[in-house]
Amino acid sequence: MVVNVCKYYCRIYITPLILLGFNVLTKSLFLFMILSANAFFIEIPHSTTIKNETIVMVNTAITALVARKVWSSSGLPALEVEVFINKRISARAITQSGLSGGYVDPILNSEKICANLHKMLDYKIEYIRNILTPKLLGQRIDDQIFIDSLLSSCTQNNSLSNADTAAISISVADLAAKYYAIPLWKYIQKEDFEPIMPLPEIEIFGGGAHASYASTVQDVMVIAPGAENYQHALCIGAEIFQRIKNQLVKAGKPTGLCEKGGLWPSYDHFSHALEMVSEAIALSGLTAGKDIGIAIDFAADGFYDSGHYWLNGKKVCGQHSDEYIATLTSLVKKFPIMSLEDPLAVEDRAGYRELMQLLGNEVQIISDDLLDSDPQLVQSEDAALLCNAIMIKPAKSGTLTKTISALRHARNKGWGAIMAGRSIDSEDTAVMHLAVGLGIGQFKIGSLARAERSAKFNEGIRIAEASRELVFAGAKELP
Repeated sequence: MVVNVCKYYCRIYITPLILLGFNVLTKSLFLFMILSANAFFIEIPHSTTIKNETIVMVNTAITALVARKVWSSSGLPALEVEVFINKRISARAITQSGLSGGYVDPILNSEKICANLHKMLDYKIEYIRNILTPKLLGQRIDDQIFIDSLLSSCTQNNSLSNADTAAISISVADLAAKYYAIPLWKYIQKEDFEPIMPLPEIEIFGGGAHASYASTVQDVMVIAPGAENYQHALCIGAEIFQRIKNQLVKAGKPTGLCEKGGLWPSYDHFSHALEMVSEAIALSGLTAGKDIGIAIDFAADGFYDSGHYWLNGKKVCGQHSDEYIATLTSLVKKFPIMSLEDPLAVEDRAGYRELMQLLGNEVQIISDDLLDSDPQLVQSEDAALLCNAIMIKPAKSGTLTKTISALRHARNKGWGAIMAGRSIDSEDTAVMHLAVGLGIGQFKIGSLARAERSAKFNEGIRIAEASRELVFAGAKELP
């Protein structure tokens, strides 16, 4: 970059002075050199500011956008987008989706899932090639807000999903980071967000849609806010995971992995899962409920039907909202539970208000499906009465700009925040950079036992190693 800037100022200021004193042959040779330089170095039209430093830039226009079909962690085709500057620098991102409410949801139960997904992706690739790419070519990669506004229009006409546009938006930001030769987390950081190493949530048991509803509750996880640092928190979670896995092996029970790498729910009832995790925590040497605890993603819409909650399946009597909330309250008192995600059905807003009054000062009550990382929903006055933390998912927000907007609204309400990926994922590690750069103190991606999950956790280790000034969040986000 420095060389390019020097060439620019040489052409503008020094060249005319030198040419005044040179003979005709020398002038011709020098002019040829300057014109040749123009073929390789583009004029510098503007400047930008990164981390309080003004940097003069060469033209940073997008020159190409490629969309292709790749494979996701669930064995389903997914969309990958790659953005280029002059074919020399590129960045790519892969779409994420959930097993419900994502781009695969409408055709998940069809007889030809992959074939139908291929057709859907073929349409999206054609749309990106013929409609979106002409709009993006020539746009500056550092003009994230304008680019994201173009992407948002694609979701309004249903040509692309939020997951698709999020991938494009993040790839543009990553391309800018690569251009400036800085990490993505550092490029996206804002003045009102202090970068931080997040507290990881480590999945122990899967369930719900991630385990063909072998159990109702989607994720049983551990978090270690009392850990010394990010790496130590991962080690604690891994020890709990392996201890419970060995216990299941000795009992002759299945230890297969669920969609996000958690152990298969080899338990008879939900409280049995909490008992196993609590026993493993007791052997960790840390203080349960303070240094380490349990985090649960209920995904309660999955076991809510006809006004009743069926926490332990349809073989057991369902509970009305008030009865079910009483059950949740008793579980929090009995076990070292620190976090409840989507504990109630989306339509049970009265239940959320009641639960907040009962437990809002004791545990983290997280909204994922209720607010969908949507800035407008997060901003609503009613939202403050429903939860005290939000799950931030760029694949739901649709763009990096909307993700940041949703986070700002949440912070203005005094909420905690958790950066998360989705169940249908890939080796893409951008979400870890978003968590660090936007100062999101918790990170949820699944277990350490699947490569697409450990890839994100490992990227966090690299970030912490390269930037030792980053502080570990610990219990910062928790009530």
